[in-house]
Amino acid sequence: MVVEKAKPGGLSTSTGGPRHQDPAKMNARIFENAQVMQRRNDQKVANRTRAKAEKEWVKLVTVSKQCPPFPKPTLVKLTSEQLL
Repeated sequence: MVVEKAKPGGLSTSTGGPRHQDPAKMNARIFENAQVMQRRNDQKVANRTRAKAEKEWVKLVTVSKQCPPFPKPTLVKLTSEQLL
């Protein structure tokens, strides 16, 4: 990519120089780069969220293993005579 002065205060992003600029192609490059950056940022957020969830899950499993087991409920057989 050649960077040359196209207009006062502006740089050329065209490979052929400032005389071969195509505004549609330039806009496509700019928007594509923004989409790529957004995709990367979204992936970073997803990775961090997954790592945090995995850490919390490990903590939860550790705490649950340290808790005493629940007592088994006792089964009581009710008859019609006991209800009266």
